[in-house]
Amino acid sequence: MKETRFIAQNKEKWREAETLLKARVKDPDKLSNLFVQIVDDLSYSRTYYPNRSVRVYLNKIARQYFSIIYSHKKEKYNAFKLFWLDELPQIIIYSKRQLITSLLVFLLSFAIGVFSSQHDPQFASTILGNDYVAMTEKNIQSGDPMAVYKQSHQIDMFFGITLNNLMVAFRTYVLGIFLAIGTLGSLLYNGIMVGCFQYYFVERGLFLTSSLSIWLHGTLEISSIILAGGAGLTLGSGLIFPGTYSRLQSLQRSGIRSLKLMLGITPIFVLAAVIESFLTRYTNAPTFLKLLLIILSALYIIGYFVVYPWFKAKKGFDFPLKEVRLSSRKSEPVNFNRIKNSAELLKDSFQFYARHNTKLLPWAFISAFAVSIASYFLNEQSATAIIEGEWWITLFSDVISVFHTPSPIFIAISGLGFSIVLYRTMKLIDAESKNTRFTYDLKSFIQIFVVGTAVFGAMYLGGFALLVLIIGWGFLVFIAFIQMTRSNSLFHGMAQGWNLFTKNNNQGFGLQVIVLLLAFSFLVLLSAPLLYIHMSVIQWNFVARDASSQQVIRFLEIFIRTFALYLILPVIASSFSYLYFSQQEANNATSLKESIAKMISERSKFERR
Repeated sequence: MKETRFIAQNKEKWREAETLLKARVKDPDKLSNLFVQIVDDLSYSRTYYPNRSVRVYLNKIARQYFSIIYSHKKEKYNAFKLFWLDELPQIIIYSKRQLITSLLVFLLSFAIGVFSSQHDPQFASTILGNDYVAMTEKNIQSGDPMAVYKQSHQIDMFFGITLNNLMVAFRTYVLGIFLAIGTLGSLLYNGIMVGCFQYYFVERGLFLTSSLSIWLHGTLEISSIILAGGAGLTLGSGLIFPGTYSRLQSLQRSGIRSLKLMLGITPIFVLAAVIESFLTRYTNAPTFLKLLLIILSALYIIGYFVVYPWFKAKKGFDFPLKEVRLSSRKSEPVNFNRIKNSAELLKDSFQFYARHNTKLLPWAFISAFAVSIASYFLNEQSATAIIEGEWWITLFSDVISVFHTPSPIFIAISGLGFSIVLYRTMKLIDAESKNTRFTYDLKSFIQIFVVGTAVFGAMYLGGFALLVLIIGWGFLVFIAFIQMTRSNSLFHGMAQGWNLFTKNNNQGFGLQVIVLLLAFSFLVLLSAPLLYIHMSVIQWNFVARDASSQQVIRFLEIFIRTFALYLILPVIASSFSYLYFSQQEANNATSLKESIAKMISERSKFERR
């Protein structure tokens, strides 16, 4: 066919395609049909008119259509709504046995607490502490038995209670890694304590007064601890009942599900803290108002975590629960040209760790050892003291207690150790991706060092600076990788980094929350039984009152905590590094464009034959 005839036959269709491009509202069906036809015409023109202007013209229109259809494609379902209305209820159904077991263990331990208090007058002092019992007795004598809820300022109380409840819940959850025994022990302890606490007031004729105050916030608080217990048992069940999977694969599957369950119940702690901090203190509030709030809280827990999942399961879920099988093979390659969800990014991160642990652990060990020596000699007392009175210190006490020091030199040294591990991790990922743009090693390291120093500088400043760090630390790691791969300035990469970080329904912030939960769980796991065991074993070999022995113990404690931070750092760094490649594909569709070009080329070759 001659070019003039080809143009005459299709010019009306092309004119229509141009008109649709200029329209504000575009019919999606029409857009899709015209795109297919334009691509067909482009393929034909590449075969028969490769050097003519018609090919250039059609290629331009096809690129515009491609950009509209793929680069700005909207998801049919909002990921946030999908998680709360479909995915989390499915996980609850999957974990129903573990959740029921958690509830039964808590109720049993609650009964044990009541029974023990009835038969042992000193049991309350043993469980609640002599100081707390003495304070409560004083409040009862003064005519205000619930005065404990009025002692702190509302804001300080809110942060303190929220973080304390999160610590309890995450300890209950993460101890499930020990074949679920640690979770059962935590549930047993908390149940006995609640039973003992409640009976303490019942025994003094204050059942109604105490119940209306305690369960005003306790309905949500205790329910969330029971749910955290269910998440911990779900985590442990992966090791105990692997089924057809290896124990490692089963643990990885149950770990993802249990972590999502923990993510789902975290807002309950915040709501419970709001009630306890701002409402429970009004002990003279009308009884019906307190009772109404307790009933509403109970209806919410039963409605969302019992009735709604059962209803959804009976009706049918909108989408099947996505299962990401995390292979235990170290040689499984990473696909850098595919858009991935957060679970897949974490899968790649753990596989990266498995492949390169021998290249990462020595750097983590040496950096932690050097930083621990600097910490010990620069400010050995403040390096191990857990600073009290500020809510953000309570959250990160196991890490910040090591690094919170007034020495600017130590901030730089800590940032240097942090940056070495971060740089080593990112360089390995950059090498795997076969990125040829990475050339300036020293420049990249200096800019990553700036990020590391900013992290520890925020820890040093505390307060609002640390709050900003908690919110934006993932973004800092993300732009550090961008500037390394693109060899540009750190500040120049911030705009591009923000654009990519917030793509796909703010996936970057969602991944940040998940990674933060993982890191927090790891540090809680370390601080709960392992650090205690390590320090106990160490202390058995030293004289407790000897000054030099205490110095050795202090140094080892600093080193264990610092090394723990550097152990989790490669997972954090690799997660956000892999996010960069995923968001690049989502933003530019480079791989998809190459696939379409390859398909057109193969079709042209076929037509020539």
